[in-house]
Amino acid sequence: MEEIAPTPLRTEISGRRPIFYSLGGLALLALRGWFLWLRLSPAPPSAPISSIPAPEVGHPAPDFSLPTLDGAEIRLADLRGRPVILNFWATWCPPCRREMPALEIVWQQYNRGDVMVLGVDQGESVSLVSEYVRQNVGVTFPLLLDRRQDVGDLYLVRSLPTTFFIDAAGIIREIRVGGPMEVDFLNEKVGKLK
Repeated sequence: MEEIAPTPLRTEISGRRPIFYSLGGLALLALRGWFLWLRLSPAPPSAPISSIPAPEVGHPAPDFSLPTLDGAEIRLADLRGRPVILNFWATWCPPCRREMPALEIVWQQYNRGDVMVLGVDQGESVSLVSEYVRQNVGVTFPLLLDRRQDVGDLYLVRSLPTTFFIDAAGIIREIRVGGPMEVDFLNEKVGKLK
């Protein structure tokens, strides 16, 4: 029987045409990607980014209004002129509970208002928060009720506790996710807000 020798694979490119087509295809693909990127990129804002309210360091803190535990209403914009510690918390959160005494000490140290301390409870009822505070914490700084967590969503809160340090001009200077925070840490952050 006659043996058929296998045909060797072509390993060399004859001519420059395949290379030209490959480079041209890559160039067209890159150009198309660049146009797509330009089209999908957001338009540059008309104002500098630092003037747009956003839950980010260097931006004005987004304004909101929430009821307090005792029925009053607090609006963040009304607190301009004073630094604000904005603490998102819940009664079921162990680090939140552990840092409440430190927040209360800072509230007392700064004459109950020279630095505003606001505790924003996430998604719990007035009765639950009232009972918890009465039995366990005893804070005197304002506790705000974000029952539907709209403000938590506005501030992109994904973990508790989350604390925003806002200067007297209403600009977010630092964000702390997690806890518990101690008095020395809070005093250091307040010192940077003044």
